[in-house]
Amino acid sequence: MSSTQQVSLGSEVHEFMDEKKEERALANREEVKRSRTKKEKEWEDIVNERSMLLEDIKNKRIDIENYENVHSTTEKDNNSLNADNLIWNQYLNCMSLYKEKLGISDQTLLETPAPMFNHCGSPSFDTD
Repeated sequence: MSSTQQVSLGSEVHEFMDEKKEERALANREEVKRSRTKKEKEWEDIVNERSMLLEDIKNKRIDIENYENVHSTTEKDNNSLNADNLIWNQYLNCMSLYKEKLGISDQTLLETPAPMFNHCGSPSFDTD
């Protein structure tokens, strides 16, 4: 091979290597761009999911507060009904005691005013 052919061949090899380098560099830049785009999309998804989770937490807190309010109201109502039930049971017991002690009929009981209770919760019978 002549020296001119070697130089020409070396020059072609050098150009070929430069083209390959440029192609690799271009492919690398495109890959970096795809990678950045993918990461940006992942980040957007994470931010959107975070927003949805925060909104969900906020709604659940509101639901919990509403349930607590309903529970509190129901508990107060239940306590009030239990107290009323106790009073009515005491009243009925007193009526039964009146009926037994005085020998009166059920009709008379309906017309009798509610008895007074002493400090122990027992009915007081006025025998005047």
